[in-house]
Amino acid sequence: MVNDTQDNVLFCRFCGHLNPAPELDAAGRASARCARCGAYSGLETVAESEARQRSRRLRLDFLRSRLLRLAIVVLPLLGLAIWVLWQYTGLPPDPPAPSTRIGDTTLATAATDWPQARRSVTNLASAGALDFPPGTTPEPAWSYVAGSPIVAPPAVVGNRVYLTDESGNVTTLDRDTGHVVWQYESRLTAGVTPAVADGLVFVVFRPGLVSALEAETGAVVWSRRLRTASLPSPTIADGRLYVAESDKNRLLALDAADGERLWQYRLSDWVIAPPAIIDGKVIATSNDANVHVIDAETGRRRMIYDAGRSRWVRGGPMATEDLLHFSSFNGRIWGIDYQGHRYPLERQILYFRTLLWVWGFVQQGPIQQGLAWSAWSVDDQPYQPALSGTTLVVADSVGPVTALDSVDGTILWEIDVGADITAPATTAGPIALVGDDRGRVIALAVADGSTAWTATLDGPITASPIAAGGLVLVPTAADGGTLVALAANRN
Repeated sequence: MVNDTQDNVLFCRFCGHLNPAPELDAAGRASARCARCGAYSGLETVAESEARQRSRRLRLDFLRSRLLRLAIVVLPLLGLAIWVLWQYTGLPPDPPAPSTRIGDTTLATAATDWPQARRSVTNLASAGALDFPPGTTPEPAWSYVAGSPIVAPPAVVGNRVYLTDESGNVTTLDRDTGHVVWQYESRLTAGVTPAVADGLVFVVFRPGLVSALEAETGAVVWSRRLRTASLPSPTIADGRLYVAESDKNRLLALDAADGERLWQYRLSDWVIAPPAIIDGKVIATSNDANVHVIDAETGRRRMIYDAGRSRWVRGGPMATEDLLHFSSFNGRIWGIDYQGHRYPLERQILYFRTLLWVWGFVQQGPIQQGLAWSAWSVDDQPYQPALSGTTLVVADSVGPVTALDSVDGTILWEIDVGADITAPATTAGPIALVGDDRGRVIALAVADGSTAWTATLDGPITASPIAAGGLVLVPTAADGGTLVALAANRN
C-alpha cells in the first residue's frame, strides 16, 4: 500500500515556499512553521505538484506587483528627467539657421528711417530729434488718401514711405511729395507696419498670408500661407522674420530669404503684438499676463515673467541693454531683468510659495525672478512704452500720459491730455508724440510734460504718429483713411 503523505508538502500561502511535510500531533495538526517567512497560519498541506504550480503563480504575481510599484515610482521620475533635458539642456536638435543675414541688427539704422514697427527690433519707438524751430507748430506738407482705415504707422526707409490699409493695399509713397510710387493690391485685409530691410518689404495680411515684395517695384519675391490669422506687424532681425499665428498662440521664426519656417514657439494666449529682439533673445507677449523670453537661435524658452492675474500685457515689450519694460492693465508699468534663466518647476514652486504666503504660513511673499521694479500709474495701460534717453513715456487710452525713470521706475510726471489717446506714444529726441480721438497730435516735452505744440487734423488719429525724414507722419480717419505728413512751416 502506497503512503500518499510522501507526496505532500506544507505550502505557505503567504510566500509560496514549499516546506517538508510535518509530523502531525495527536490531534492531526501540523506543528511546523514556514522556513522562509516564519508564518504559522498560512501553511497548508497539499500535494507537491499542486504546491509547485501555486508557488510559481504566487511568485509571478509577486513579481508583477513589484514591477508595477517600481513603474509607478520610476516612470514619472524618468518622464520628469526627459522633460528637463528636453526643455533646459538643448537635447532636441537645433532648428536650421537662416540662409541669409537679411535685417542684421548690427547694421545701423539711419537716423531718418523708421524701418519697421516701433522703429527698432527692441521696440524703443524712439527717433532722432525733429528739426522744428522752437515755438513752431507743424503744418500738413502733403496727405495721401487711402480711402480705407490705416491702423498702423508706416515704415520709412530713405525717401520712401511704405504703408498698408484695411483694403489690403501695400502702398509706397515718395517721402517728399506723398506721390504714389507703386501699389500692391492683395485684396486681403492688412493693418500692420511693413518691415523693410535689404531691398525687401515684408508684409503680413490678416487672414494669414506673409509676403516679401521688392522695395523698388512691389513685385512679389515670395509668399507663404500661415495656418491661421495673423495680427502683429512683422519684425525682421538677423535673417529671421518673426510673425504670428495669432489665434493658435504661436510665434514663428521664418527664413527671411524664402519664408521657410525655422522654429515655432507656443504662448499661452493670442499673440497680438510684435516681439522685441535683443542680445540673442526674443521677448514676446500674448493676450494675457505672461512675458516670454525665448532663445532666438533655437526657439526654446529661457524664462517667463508673470505680471499677475488680470494684468494683461497687450501692448508688447520694449527692451534696453539692461531691462525689459512693458505696461499692463490695472495701471502697472514694469522693469524686468530678462537675462535670467529658468530652472525646473520654477513657476510651480513660485505658485506654491505664493499660496503659503496668502494662507499666512510665511510672513513674506516670494519675489519672482527678474523683477527690478514696478510702478503704479493712474489707470490701465494698454499701450507699450516709448523711450527717450532714460525716460519711459507711457500713454493710457483714456487720456493720462506718464513719464518714468527707466532705471528705477520713479514717476517723473503725469498729465492728462483731456481726450482718449488712440495709439501708443512715440518719441523724437526730447519730444513725445501722442494722438487722440479729436484729431490732435500733441508734442510733449519729455523733461517735464509741458506741451511743445499741438497740430489738429481732420478725423481721429488711428495709429501712432512717427517722426522720420524730418516729418511727422500721422494716420487719421479722414476720408476713410488718410496719411498726413506734418512739417515745419518754413515761410
